[in-house]
Amino acid sequence: ENAEYGQVTETRFRTPSPPNLPPQPPSSSTSHPTSFSYRPNAAHTPAKPKASHSSKFRNATGVEEKRQVIVKLDVPEMIPEVPVEDFFHSILPPLPRSSKGDLVGEVIAKLEENDTIKNNRWAAFREDPREHSEKEPQAFQGLSHIWNAVISAAKEVDGSLEQTLGLVVNGHAYIHSDQVQLCQPDAFNELCSKTQPTTAQTHSDTSNAKRRKAPDDRYYVYDIANPHQFKKGDGVNQIIEDFSKVIYDMEQVLARDPCRRFTFGTTIENRTTRLWFLSRASLLRSTSFDFMTDRQRLVHLILSLAFSSLRDLGWDTTMSFSHVDSCSRRQYTIDVDGHQFTTMEVLSDASADSPLGRATRVWKVKDSAGQERVLKDVWLETDRKEEHVILDDILNAAKSIKSDDELDYRAELEKRMLKPMVYCRVPVYDKAVEGEPVKGQPDDTGAIMLRGYDPGSANTVKLLPEKASTPAPPPSITYSTPGDRDYIPSSSSRLTDGLNAKSEHLDPSAVSSPDATLEQVDQTDATNVAQRKAASSYAGLQRYHYRIVFEQCATTIYDERNLGNVLKALLEVTKALWIIYKAGWVHRDISGGNVYWFAKAQMGLLGDFEYAVQRSEKRHHDVRTGTPFFMAAETMRNEYLFAVRKQDPPITLPSPFAPAQEEKPAIPVRVSDPELPFSYNPLHDLESIWWIIVYVLFFNDDESKPSLNPESRQEMMTELFHGRLEFDCRLIFLNKMSQGTRGYLEGIEKLLSPRFTPALDLLVPLASKLVSAYTNSEENHPKEINDRHFNGVHTTFTTYLKTTAESSSTITMIPVKATAVKRPNPTLPEETDSGRPSKRSRTSVNAEPSGSGFRTGKISSRRTRQPGSKLRQ
Repeated sequence: ENAEYGQVTETRFRTPSPPNLPPQPPSSSTSHPTSFSYRPNAAHTPAKPKASHSSKFRNATGVEEKRQVIVKLDVPEMIPEVPVEDFFHSILPPLPRSSKGDLVGEVIAKLEENDTIKNNRWAAFREDPREHSEKEPQAFQGLSHIWNAVISAAKEVDGSLEQTLGLVVNGHAYIHSDQVQLCQPDAFNELCSKTQPTTAQTHSDTSNAKRRKAPDDRYYVYDIANPHQFKKGDGVNQIIEDFSKVIYDMEQVLARDPCRRFTFGTTIENRTTRLWFLSRASLLRSTSFDFMTDRQRLVHLILSLAFSSLRDLGWDTTMSFSHVDSCSRRQYTIDVDGHQFTTMEVLSDASADSPLGRATRVWKVKDSAGQERVLKDVWLETDRKEEHVILDDILNAAKSIKSDDELDYRAELEKRMLKPMVYCRVPVYDKAVEGEPVKGQPDDTGAIMLRGYDPGSANTVKLLPEKASTPAPPPSITYSTPGDRDYIPSSSSRLTDGLNAKSEHLDPSAVSSPDATLEQVDQTDATNVAQRKAASSYAGLQRYHYRIVFEQCATTIYDERNLGNVLKALLEVTKALWIIYKAGWVHRDISGGNVYWFAKAQMGLLGDFEYAVQRSEKRHHDVRTGTPFFMAAETMRNEYLFAVRKQDPPITLPSPFAPAQEEKPAIPVRVSDPELPFSYNPLHDLESIWWIIVYVLFFNDDESKPSLNPESRQEMMTELFHGRLEFDCRLIFLNKMSQGTRGYLEGIEKLLSPRFTPALDLLVPLASKLVSAYTNSEENHPKEINDRHFNGVHTTFTTYLKTTAESSSTITMIPVKATAVKRPNPTLPEETDSGRPSKRSRTSVNAEPSGSGFRTGKISSRRTRQPGSKLRQ
């Protein structure tokens, strides 16, 4: 998902508005302030923007607005509702081990003796919350008394019990991370033994200053679990507000604390209590119970949470807080297969903001010897191979390449790839025995977290019931083909694939009143339960926890300031791509964040192979892959776009390691023919290399001779790097550059630094060779794609890159600052960024509902329909 290392999202999403400007780099509070540069913050393969990176979220002025955006865009419409008995048995932490056979019964007996339970109700609640005259924090303050009474009674029954969590009921308390105010739950559980250091953290927020605690006494997200949300009423509107609040609170816990594997939540409307569970694969809730009358269940809940282990509460015990650095950033010690690494800087963590997904985090770390490394932490789908396995498969395939030059292609490829140092499926550690942790099974969102329970057997219910005054909005999610093994349901429908389409056949007559209870709403939908069950599917949606550490701590193309080094890196990566192509593989995720310059070895390196596949595998054909800034036009469209007018003679150059000759390109004519299933091929990887060069030239200036036309360059940057899955502008640019029209090139030259002219001229022969190869290889389209025309394209790239890199070695680049380019257009919705650069490049796909499911609509381009488009002119 960007310069950041290996973030992953999908191409299925609600259509966002186009930004006015190229996306701005991530403003990660953990990055070093001097390492700022403009880079695409786009989703890695397949691409889907997260709600937390949308303009609505960034422009939100408070927690309330941010919560609405997150709940609307990043969580499923339908979720499993687990029977409360199953939730207690399989999802909640187990009851603490005790010498007493019936710990719950013994505790309840103690509570009846000391009048905590009196007159068949909790003494702390003389009246139901709905009858209370004060607001929710005061109306539910009795829960704190009940919690403390249960803890005291449990310790009387069994003095060996060790308490882990306490309860804080305080609706005015904000939860903080080191840098920002996050959320404001009505109550939450807090660790008795804090992980947050006592040293006061710098914090610029001044809101609620009178009510806040001192900086060193704040409540921090690293220490809390199980956020609670309360409402005195139990009408539909109160339920909707409670549900959306607790989901946002749980999402913040997972997003801000890297030590968290999953989290719980609780909502109470008057007396109706529901429990929630959120992991990187699933969002679940329980059926309700009455906490006032079902006292045994409430006592069970308190005992399970208060005396549980950190592991069962969702903490990752292979990762622990280390220290706070000089920039007030929390650093961690991370275990990878028995090796200890200490974090130094976050390189990427934007993917973790979405509640459901891979949550890829990448750190610069140092090992026990003080050497700098790169550590990647990700939650992979259970049917995905680990990255080190994919690397081994590619290297083994490279070893079998037959060629007359007698090169060891495995060795040639290996020295151009990031080298894994250590890796593992992250295990779950049990409670320490005599100081030594007991190693358990590899962590898993199903077998470990849910203890083998299958939520697919539960009823599937609408997450947020419709308000009476608001009609149900039309679906706006698109899917790739579910039969594809690379298919990953979108975060908006991850738990119930295809359910929105089936919901067209549900009973539309049930309209809830504002005061209806959730049970009444569910009762009106009782006839639809079977359809909901049939639409719900958990197959293939579980994830496992994976870590890998790479030996080289190299510089991405975004951060390398020498243009010659950038081109040298692309030269070496192109050679690597040729070997990968000869080995029968494609990378599918070439981006500025995956291409590195390793200064120590003066070598370009290629990383992030988790989406690399063998070309013979057909499973990947239905999924678009790549970072939108650098995706090939055909990959964006997911179909072939070139037809043959003339055929060039076949090219027989053996490899890019030999010299090449220029060849006259053919002029392509774009066509679209859906008969031949689209397949990613090596030309698409090379086109991504080409777009990286374009990006480097437009997003940088020469330090000594900057561009004289920054405003016009901004417009071109906006046209080409908008971050959406829209290909027309880019295809036009590619074709015009391939033709090498002098007038067009002179116009582009005026936008860039005069010292960039040799690098700009480099784009012409590369584009010509690409277009010619596309055209010739698609000669027999739609019957076949002729692979023999792929030969020689890599050689052309390496030849020109080598020459231009040598002449550009004295050019020092500085990143350009993206400024507002306002274009009056009344057709653009209010979600535009008001002249601000977007933090993430985004993608846009229209969807139309159909009776049997969703079908992908045509990709639209709002930008190219604007009359002022320079590319259209």
